[in-house]
Amino acid sequence: MKFQRSTAWTSVFCLVIAGGVSRAVAAPPGERLIDKVVKAYQDIQQYDATLRIDISQPQDRWTITRTGEYRVKFDRPANRLLIDTPDQLAVADGQSFYYANPRLPGKHLKIDTTSPVTCEWIVQQVPFMAFPSISPDVAFLISNDPLGFMSAGAAGDPATLPPDPDDPQKRPRIQSALQAGTLTLTIDPKTHLIDKAGISVDAAALGSPGMTLTYNFDIHINSIDQPIDPDRFAFDATGSKASASMQHMLASGSNAPHPLVGQPTPPLNLPDIAGKNHDIATDDPDAKVIVLDFWATWCGPCVAELPELQTVYDWAKDNGKPVAFYAVNQGETTDQIKAFWSDKGLSIPVLMDQNFTAAQAYQVNGIPHTVIIANGKVQQVHVGYRPGIGEQIKAEIQGLLESGKQ
Repeated sequence: MKFQRSTAWTSVFCLVIAGGVSRAVAAPPGERLIDKVVKAYQDIQQYDATLRIDISQPQDRWTITRTGEYRVKFDRPANRLLIDTPDQLAVADGQSFYYANPRLPGKHLKIDTTSPVTCEWIVQQVPFMAFPSISPDVAFLISNDPLGFMSAGAAGDPATLPPDPDDPQKRPRIQSALQAGTLTLTIDPKTHLIDKAGISVDAAALGSPGMTLTYNFDIHINSIDQPIDPDRFAFDATGSKASASMQHMLASGSNAPHPLVGQPTPPLNLPDIAGKNHDIATDDPDAKVIVLDFWATWCGPCVAELPELQTVYDWAKDNGKPVAFYAVNQGETTDQIKAFWSDKGLSIPVLMDQNFTAAQAYQVNGIPHTVIIANGKVQQVHVGYRPGIGEQIKAEIQGLLESGKQ
C-alpha cells in the first residue's frame, strides 16, 4: 500500500475507526444539537472550505507537532468532490473517482464513481482514505452516518457540552466516544456547522504503549451554496498511469532497484499481537537473516503471498536455519489479525505497525513489500506478488547463509 508521509499520523485513525458502526442519531430531527448539525450539512448543495490541522504527539521528553492544510470542495447536484490533504488527493468529477498519493509516484486510481459518493464508499475503494483524511466536515456532508463513521466501535450517544469557558463566542460542543479516545466538535450556533474539531487518542489502547495523540481541526468555510468551477474538480493525470483498483495500484512496484538495497538496516521496534515489543536488532541474536513482510488483510496480493511465506518460514524453522521472520501488519487491529491468522492457519510472528513508522523507515511504497536483511544491511526488496515468490525468497535466504553474508 502506499504510505504518504503523514500517513503515520493519518493512519492511527484507520485504527481508531476500526470496528462496528455505532448509531448516534436516534431522536427525531431537530430535537438535539447533533440532529441540527446533521440536517445543516445535508441541506448544503455546494461547499468550499479550508481546514488547518495540528497534530501533537508527546514522545519521551519532547512533543512532536505537525501542521497541515486540507482543502475540501463539494458539489452535491453534480456529484463532485475534492479532498486534498498533505499526503492524499481524492477527486470525484461526477463520472470518475481518482486517488493519488505522493509516495506512489507515477500512478493513480481511476474508477467509475458511485452516485451519490459517500464516505463509506470511498473507504471501500481506498481503505486508508479514512478519518481524519476524511475530515469531520466531509463526514457530515456525505456519510450515511457521520458520527457513527467517525466514532465507530464506541458505545453510547454523543453528549452535548456547554461552551468552553475560554470561548468568547460561547459555542456549544458535541462530544462522542471513540474506540480509543474522544471526539469533540465545536458548533457555530447560527449555522449549526462545525467550527473546530478536537480528537484525543489514547494509542495505548491500540497497542502502542505510551503514545498519545491530539488532532485539532480549525475549519474555515470559504463559501456555501455558491457555484464552484467544474475545473476545480479536474484531476491532472499527466505522467501518471491509471490503476483499476487499489490492490493493483499498491502491488505494482517499480522495476528499479529499491533505494534501501545495500544500505544499513533501518531500526524496527514494534509490539506483537500480545503487546510485547520486539527490536529486530536484538530480538533473535542467533538470526543471520531477517525477513520482514509488510502486509494487510485487505490486500489481495498480500493474502496470496502469505501461504508461500509460511512455507518458507516452516522450512527455516524445521531445518534449524538461523532466520527470523516477521509479518509486519499495516494499520489494522490485533483482533483482526488474530481472526485472520487463525482462519488461514498461519504462524509467522506478527508485528503491529499501527502508525506506519516502520513502513516509512523501510520506504514501503506498495504491499506486499518483503525485505531480506543480512550482515546489518538490506540485501533484497520484493514489492508486489507473483506466484513462486516463496521459492525465490527461500533461494535468496539459502544463498545468503552459504555465501557468508551473515
